Amino acid sequence: MALAFFALAYVDAIGNRARCPADCSCQLTSFYSHLTVDCSHVLPDVYKQQLSHNLNSMLSADNFDEYLTSLSITNTPLTRVPASVCKLLNLTSLNLNHNRLTELPDNCFTKLTKLRSITAAYNAITGLQEGIFDGLQNLMTINLSYNHIAVVGLRLFSNSSDLISVRSLDLRYNQLTSLEPWWYYRCIHGCETSPVIIRLRNNLISNFTNKLNFRF
Repeated sequence: MALAFFALAYVDAIGNRARCPADCSCQLTSFYSHLTVDCSHVLPDVYKQQLSHNLNSMLSADNFDEYLTSLSITNTPLTRVPASVCKLLNLTSLNLNHNRLTELPDNCFTKLTKLRSITAAYNAITGLQEGIFDGLQNLMTINLSYNHIAVVGLRLFSNSSDLISVRSLDLRYNQLTSLEPWWYYRCIHGCETSPVIIRLRNNLISNFTNKLNFRF
């Protein structure tokens, strides 16, 4: 209890712009480096726009863009990733689980070149467009399970010179109906001691396509 109170007070102490959104709990530790925002008690839809505004204001506070390395925003009614997240250039870990995201933003994560882990499980994402992970050579873990993903950009995962550090890609419990051979381009970066694990269980895959014109 004392630790939680200290964390809340610490967030408030940064300045007016950094106040924790109403009905959310915020914990800030390790001198601005780790921030957790949980909005389990926010009423859906009613506060969605205000919540997005408040999160952007908080994350735009001084020191966050310089020191924040781990960010978790969970249990919100948000359908889009707050724009301020895209400015946190030192992030290494991003957790967006249990929200209502319908898509991942263009030209956002590509700026966060230090990312090692991104998870957006338990959302309502319907598709993954080209280029959203371009240039993320330090990224090791991508978890997009428990969404509504039916479409994956043809070249999103098929550039063998990109995403070279990815070792875990989780797309379980989505709505994929076919599979391109992009998995090959991911697996060639693995080895016996550091394998690439791709999880596709509980989709609707009924056929394998080859629009990439890959020659096995």
